Amino acid sequence: MRAFDVRNPYSRERDVRDHGHLMDLLLSLPTNGVLWPLVGARRAGKTWTLKAIERRLCLAEERTVRYLDLRNVGPELPGVPPGTTLLLDEPQLAGKGGTPRDASAFLRWCGDLYRNNTKILLAMSPAEWIALERAAARDAGFLSSRDMRFLDPLTPAEALKLARTEASRALLPALPEAWRRNPFLLELVFELAEQSPDLVKAPWTLLQMARVSSERMEFTYHRAVFDDGLTEAQRCVLREIARGGSPRDENVDLLERCGLVERRGGRPVLADPILEANLCPLRIHHISDIHFGPKSAQRVDVKERGQHGSAMGGALGPPRVCDHYVEHVAELAASGRAPHLLVVSGDVAEWADDAQYAEARSWLEQVSRHLADHPRLPPDEPNVLLVGGNHDVDWRQAAEPAQAGTQARHEPFARAFGDHPRCARPPLEEPPATRPLAVARYADLGVEFALLGSAEFGGQEEKDPVRDELLSLIGRLRQGAMDEPDAERAAALRDHVARIDPGLVHNADLQRLRRTRWHAPIRIAVLHHPVSPLPSTELARFGGLINAGEVKDALAHKEFCLVLHGHSHTGWFGKEQWPERHEDWTIRIAAAPSLSSREVQEHNGYNEIEIARDGVGGEVGYQIHVRRMVREGATWTRRASMGPFAPGK
Repeated sequence: MRAFDVRNPYSRERDVRDHGHLMDLLLSLPTNGVLWPLVGARRAGKTWTLKAIERRLCLAEERTVRYLDLRNVGPELPGVPPGTTLLLDEPQLAGKGGTPRDASAFLRWCGDLYRNNTKILLAMSPAEWIALERAAARDAGFLSSRDMRFLDPLTPAEALKLARTEASRALLPALPEAWRRNPFLLELVFELAEQSPDLVKAPWTLLQMARVSSERMEFTYHRAVFDDGLTEAQRCVLREIARGGSPRDENVDLLERCGLVERRGGRPVLADPILEANLCPLRIHHISDIHFGPKSAQRVDVKERGQHGSAMGGALGPPRVCDHYVEHVAELAASGRAPHLLVVSGDVAEWADDAQYAEARSWLEQVSRHLADHPRLPPDEPNVLLVGGNHDVDWRQAAEPAQAGTQARHEPFARAFGDHPRCARPPLEEPPATRPLAVARYADLGVEFALLGSAEFGGQEEKDPVRDELLSLIGRLRQGAMDEPDAERAAALRDHVARIDPGLVHNADLQRLRRTRWHAPIRIAVLHHPVSPLPSTELARFGGLINAGEVKDALAHKEFCLVLHGHSHTGWFGKEQWPERHEDWTIRIAAAPSLSSREVQEHNGYNEIEIARDGVGGEVGYQIHVRRMVREGATWTRRASMGPFAPGK
């Protein structure tokens, strides 16, 4: 016989809370109202608490004690013998399902019992408390917040008592604190671990199974706690907190007392792990065109030379804009609003130089340390999604494409990021005919990414003696043998190189995209080159995507709802729909401004993408919101937004 079964009714083994203070209350009548309110979230153990009190009072005293589940009582409330200690459960005063019981009539019934010396302990949800409070405002003397008591979360000692086997006691320290404070969820986790002992070695998978199991028809945890147990105002408070907000609302204190909210670092956060997983939006930062190298934008222009100027410059903070972004993400992390995923849409370096890539790799690791965990994001899945741009190809290899095909030009990029433990990227260094399509799937989040290499032929060159001179200078630069005049000459020559940067997604990759089975409701494509013309002042050959129409046709056919790109150093939002094609499916397009190049005609910035979910099981809906954030002075501010919108709408 198994030790754990969350379906079982109350048993002494589950009586782990200390109910002494509640039993003391029932020695006398309330002094401010007609009943003792016991407020707690649904599925927090209120029924187990009332059953435990019933058992203890029956053993301790010779008086009439009655537990009454009001779901089993019709509209007419029953009579109760005078002097009874009445433990009321499930008053049905609020909730989305059915017709709530009339709160005013219920209070009058409690008042009649009170006058007959009946002591009432009423267990209720936060929504039911609000319903009673509103009814009591019309009938003074029935209810007082001074009589309120709350069902506290389990203490560590109580959680240990619930762990009734050696295996569960060994598992307990590996569980996050939020899972150890709710008796229903903790019993469910122990039950699943008992059924599948191998899951003990994979805590994240175990908790994922617990989340899924909590929504079975016999539990419906989210619906019970969030939909039925809270008012709309309380649900709005939790949604705002899930987005990193700090609402000024009287419900915050009530929800905190009920164990649904807690304070961390002075700010409110969700304390219930199921609600956190369901309400916390997925946050993505889309950055592009960082350009590590000589054209990286400087945050501080230190004109003062010498040691004194260097010291003062250091005191002014990060010297480069890209370093200021790292500080910005760290600040977001401190306020609970850091991104969970980082999408980089190309032009990481200026010259595809190993030294520039080493600098970029170090910077990327700094940013990654501040990325947030999401309850639905497995800890070993990629949280950095990276595609290369036309500046991320080795022009030397592009000069002789026949020697090793076009793939050799992408090897520096592959060397730099190929072994990043949590980075996904398209392997353009492999032959198009055999390489896999780069896909990042987050099934538990409902999101999939296709990472498309649009710089397949980046750096393709016309024969030009000026370019040959530049390549010679680059070689000498790498050997550290250039003096300042030559460096200036190199910069001037580079601006005159007859270079073609064709944006093209290889047909082999497009065919793989069409053949791939996509399952998630939200599908996002990432590439470097624009899929549609942008308002731009740049005149450049092949500045866009040569086969943009084919790319968009494939994406619409596979119901991709969002395309992220860079290249133009311009922030821009758009949406496209082809009437009578693809059932009028809409593709949204978000171009990111350059994060940190100094060659820009607008502010440096990035796109912030928020994907919010609503509902559980087969009733989940998604809303996507894209915001352009720009750097103005020393502050990152919102400049424009697109959405919220549903996929394909």
